Amino acid sequence: MPTKTKVADKKREFELAFQGLRKILKVYDKNLRVVKDGPLGYLSESKTIRYQGKPVMFASISSKSYVALHLFPVYMFPDLVKGISPELKKRMQGKTCWNFKRPEAALFAELGTLVDASFRRFAEFGERDLSREDALALWGKKK
Repeated sequence: MPTKTKVADKKREFELAFQGLRKILKVYDKNLRVVKDGPLGYLSESKTIRYQGKPVMFASISSKSYVALHLFPVYMFPDLVKGISPELKKRMQGKTCWNFKRPEAALFAELGTLVDASFRRFAEFGERDLSREDALALWGKKK
């Protein structure tokens, strides 16, 4: 019978997952507004896209019973996730979140590509202050 993972080992795995996800986002920090960056989490916002006058979130990392990466551009541009691997799809929770309990190099590499595409899409979108109507039209929803 396998032994249970020790709490310290589990904590270390979470820490390594957090660091791996943080490394993916680090290269974009100078082009984003980093609101929070520490052991308890990370949050970045667009410098150019606002919704009703407030910056639009780009990405966040949080840790609870798993380490979660939230990538908001995939909500705005759902075509970004078309073609992701079944393995990465299994890690999705909702439309913008991926959960991990340990670092996974292959999936983190795939997420790195997705983050890069997301950043480029935000950059192509340009300077915008979205109204509620703009957001609804962009996300294909009716009032």
